[in-house]
Amino acid sequence: MSKNQNKQAIFGGFRNQVGLQFFAGKNRMTEIEERLAAIRTEMDSEGADLDALSTETDSLLEERKTLLGQAEQRRNLLNKIANGAGGEVRTFQPQPQTPEAREYGRDSEEYRSAWLKTIAGNELTETEQRAWSTATASAGPLVPTQTANTIIEKVHQYAPLLDKITLLRVPGNVTYAVESEQADAAYHAENAAITAAETGLTSISLSAYEIVKLVQISKSVQKMALDVFESWLTDMLAKKIAKMISDTILKGTGTDQGTGIEKANTWGAANSVSVGKTAALTNQDVLNLIALLPGGYDANACFLMSKKTLFTDFMPLQDKSKNDLVRIEGGSYYVYGYPVLIDERVSDHEAYLADLSTVIGNMPEDVTITSDFDLKSNAFLFLGCAMFDCKPSQADAVRKLVKASA
Repeated sequence: MSKNQNKQAIFGGFRNQVGLQFFAGKNRMTEIEERLAAIRTEMDSEGADLDALSTETDSLLEERKTLLGQAEQRRNLLNKIANGAGGEVRTFQPQPQTPEAREYGRDSEEYRSAWLKTIAGNELTETEQRAWSTATASAGPLVPTQTANTIIEKVHQYAPLLDKITLLRVPGNVTYAVESEQADAAYHAENAAITAAETGLTSISLSAYEIVKLVQISKSVQKMALDVFESWLTDMLAKKIAKMISDTILKGTGTDQGTGIEKANTWGAANSVSVGKTAALTNQDVLNLIALLPGGYDANACFLMSKKTLFTDFMPLQDKSKNDLVRIEGGSYYVYGYPVLIDERVSDHEAYLADLSTVIGNMPEDVTITSDFDLKSNAFLFLGCAMFDCKPSQADAVRKLVKASA
């Protein structure tokens, strides 16, 4: 074996040994990342020990930093050996721009880190200070793009009604045209005059009402890892905002808030089915309710009721062929083919059958978050604000099952 071949053999064996150490570290890195992800979930659980989770997070982050440093040392060592053995070292990653040369926007990771640290009361690095100054120079401290998108996603998750209505994202006030009635088409005799039939168009105007939630947390927030803090904050605000939006879609009064499906109608024999105070719901009651809904709304219609109503009133029912009225498929419930949407804001023993796509909503702005420190309570205050309005556009697209009170 030549001298050069001997050197390459020695290098190859050493490289394999270092490589094994590298992958061992890589496996531990995977364990750390999985545990950090689990901590994010545990933060949402009731009674979570934030101090303990924060301490564990700090320890995991420190270990991750150490492993990354060791991996870098191994790579440097391999590069040195490769150069000594006549090997060629290739750089596959482009050289990063200097901090001074970069432009930081609302969607940059540096701005996101700076924003989270700022509202948590933590000190910024030089790069984060530059990102903060650059991004807030013209518009002020806006919520980072990634954080804002996370909040919106979670609001939709916690308010499934939002996915059923027609939701706009138009800045400011908006006027939405709605067809109230339309004359039918007709056959035309040759050479006969064609008379234009007027199509009824109405419009609904949507404003922008504020939905706010003030959250208070102790100074322990400064000890939390940024990812954990962001997950906790976005989840907390999203849940509260989603609850108020769902309340508005269902029962909004129209005064300083949107108008819900309950308040958009005056309930009577033409649009509702009444069940006696002491009477049990029957299959015929359900059929009568379905019969009240115009067929044009069937494709998008769904039942809306509380879990108690579903299991105590609807589940025991059978049709004339002794088939259960409620069908279960993949964890979803159906009544005569209409999907059932569970919402605890609907009064027990009552239900709606509605095409919710006829409800028009507008969320003109992203959720904003501001923070302050309260000396009296020695705690941080976080204020989340969302803008929302909604109105039903077609009164006949909603029918109600009413439980008589007398």
